[in-house]
Amino acid sequence: MLGTYSPVTSLDWAVVVQKPREEAYRGIYEMQRTGRLLAWLAVFVSVGLSIFSARRITSPLQVLAQSSRAIARGDFSQRVHLKTRTEIGELATTFNTMSEDLEQFVQDLKRAAEENKALFMGSIQMLAGAVDEKDPYTRGHSDRVTKYSMMIASEMGLDAGFLEILRVSAQLHDVGKIGIEDRILKKPGTLTPEEFEIMKTHTTKGANILRPVPQLREMLPGIELHHEALNGRGYPYGLKGDEIPLLARVIAVADTFDALTTNRPYQQAFDPVEAMRIIQNLSGQRLDPMAVTALAAVFSRGEIHIQKSLTQKMPVEAPVPAPAAPVLQALDPFTVETTRT
Repeated sequence: MLGTYSPVTSLDWAVVVQKPREEAYRGIYEMQRTGRLLAWLAVFVSVGLSIFSARRITSPLQVLAQSSRAIARGDFSQRVHLKTRTEIGELATTFNTMSEDLEQFVQDLKRAAEENKALFMGSIQMLAGAVDEKDPYTRGHSDRVTKYSMMIASEMGLDAGFLEILRVSAQLHDVGKIGIEDRILKKPGTLTPEEFEIMKTHTTKGANILRPVPQLREMLPGIELHHEALNGRGYPYGLKGDEIPLLARVIAVADTFDALTTNRPYQQAFDPVEAMRIIQNLSGQRLDPMAVTALAAVFSRGEIHIQKSLTQKMPVEAPVPAPAAPVLQALDPFTVETTRT
């Protein structure tokens, strides 16, 4: 119990009041409970407002961070869409402007790169064409060897990077002939051993012409080594087997096929079927078996078309060897004069 005492002095009396403690403190208890509830409510409201405010700041920053990472990966199409007029909104607007400028800049760079690549390939084709034009019998030879090489490499499943290197290397594989005297290059008959030794230098001449150009460094093996043979009887270095880069082995098969299927001053063109038979006989000895198999697969599907002008009979005044001679020469195209192609 709780009580209180109040004296009445004039009467010598006193008033005593008492009350149960629980009942006396009931209002205080209720006030305490209400106070605690209000305190917790205030805490929750504060936390909620803090999270909401923090997210209003961090969410735009996260969007900006994600867009920045996308740009770092090369995706310049990303834009930030924020409906706010705060400093972060201004930052987003600036970011979008930057993204648009970067996207336009990258598109300009890609367009310039494509134009440069087209100019580069055009220059290469003109250079190869200039070499082919030195000899009317080899006109278009570089283009055909490039086409056959690409067919072979694609059939072998080689990657796109290799194909790009192969395209340029095959187009320029005979560029060294620009340094061979016309009296040898255009000679209608069989070359003498001395002349043939000079003719064989077109591989190293071509590599030396292009070696100062850093962008063509990967193409040099196909230019310098496309007359090497698996059995070591090729030139200029007599390499064997895997010592010969795949680039050169692919071009060698394409080069041999074109040499056999076009008329030359020293050789009547073979029928394409007969040319394939000769190439298959050289597989594993002179020519790479995988490249030969790939060429045979492409040929069997009818994807190789030989122009009639390349296989038609040569004019009467052109010296044509006896029928047996070309066959014997073609069976060994890396060690005899037929390798002028």
